[in-house]
Amino acid sequence: MKTTALLLVCLALAAPTHKIKPAPVVQPVIQDEARKSQGGFEVQKIAEGVYALIRKEPLGLWFEANVTFIVNNDDVIVVDANISHVSAGEVIAALRSLTPKPARYLVNTHWHEDHLIGNRVWREAFPGIEFIGHASTLKDLPSVGAANRKQTVEGGPGLIKLLRDHLGKNESLAGGELTDEERAGYAETARLAERYVAEAPQFQTILPTLTVEDRMTLHRGDRAIEIRHLGRAHTAADLVVHLPKENIVIAGDLVVWPVPLIGSTSYPMEYGATLEKMLALRPAVIVPGHGPVMRDDAYVKLMVRLLNSIKQQVEAAVSRGETLEQTRKSVDLTEFRRAFAGDSKFKSFIFANYVTGPAVAAAFRQAPNKPLVEK
Repeated sequence: MKTTALLLVCLALAAPTHKIKPAPVVQPVIQDEARKSQGGFEVQKIAEGVYALIRKEPLGLWFEANVTFIVNNDDVIVVDANISHVSAGEVIAALRSLTPKPARYLVNTHWHEDHLIGNRVWREAFPGIEFIGHASTLKDLPSVGAANRKQTVEGGPGLIKLLRDHLGKNESLAGGELTDEERAGYAETARLAERYVAEAPQFQTILPTLTVEDRMTLHRGDRAIEIRHLGRAHTAADLVVHLPKENIVIAGDLVVWPVPLIGSTSYPMEYGATLEKMLALRPAVIVPGHGPVMRDDAYVKLMVRLLNSIKQQVEAAVSRGETLEQTRKSVDLTEFRRAFAGDSKFKSFIFANYVTGPAVAAAFRQAPNKPLVEK
């Protein structure tokens, strides 16, 4: 899970010289009769035997992940788990309402906790289930993942208190009074954090039982299920699930709406190119890690432009010999913030904490020929 510092990063940004279109409004992709709401998610049938469970909670600072079921002749392949045992149980109940077939494989698109805490519940429900992840997860989950979990568990009570205090005082973390969007988002984040802290003593680290370096293909009748690593992006371990026959890509957190979650474990210097490889699959439907199902590539193309801009601006700053702090000041993402966040104070806050701050720092770390001593 991506941990926010909850501090709005204020940068002195120069006026841009180009205009960027706002992030496109993503429309639902299915007819009403194919919908079914359950708990905090909506089950959407996006192809024969393919169901996306799209989260309905208010936008927050922590997130529940979308889950996808691929129902085959004899079994089910699941893509991603959830941030809590309770949520995973609700999703399993939804699967059992659709089919009696067992879950055979669960693909964790990456090792962030909002996509894998629920693994334990899936294993208890389906003892023979195999967990598929990128090979680097075997190293990163017990190291970086374990450190992040420790930090999150220890910091959870403080985050909850901070949010509850601001709700009680009607004060925004970004300054001024709370907007309705912020109020709903703070309450949702506090709820998820409270559940996380309560469940933490029962958490288990479940490593992949099957790993992917480049590609793994599962065949079920005439359906091919391609599990692919297209490159480093949101993490080093991002997997996408491609259904060529149905022309669907299940993207994990390569794609997140309404604001990209780039984060401190990302690879901004490579992220845009990885998204371009995903777009080269020419999907008619994209299931993001968070946000509604998409039927066109307009939003993803805007993400590519953002990431390419970060890469180019950081490379230029490094070539000028700038330190990290100087680079933070010279990189200008104002127009992209407006494109993704619009007039929303809350989305702007999320953009600052998940894009501007960590993405520039991560890109700087990855840039060659940077100053040996940072000031």
